[in-house]
Amino acid sequence: MRPPYCAICNASHRDHDYESFTLVYFRAIAAPLEHEGHPENALWFCKDHVRYTEGKTEMSAIVAMVHIRAAVRRNAPNPWPLTSMP
Repeated sequence: MRPPYCAICNASHRDHDYESFTLVYFRAIAAPLEHEGHPENALWFCKDHVRYTEGKTEMSAIVAMVHIRAAVRRNAPNPWPLTSMP
């Protein structure tokens, strides 16, 4: 299994403790492989981004990441607020 590494912000177990991460399983799109290792349908998320996975676990990991990244961008602070214009 891979160590915790947030699929959104790239925070790792070196930045935060292991309890700050959640392994989220999405719908599998291929038959399970016959070897040990990290499941292809599972991704790590930090405590700040795990909330974006709610309601998306029935999607494949690839499709879910498209939706999750779009939701994160929508909720990000605007780097150019209208009040900063001359």
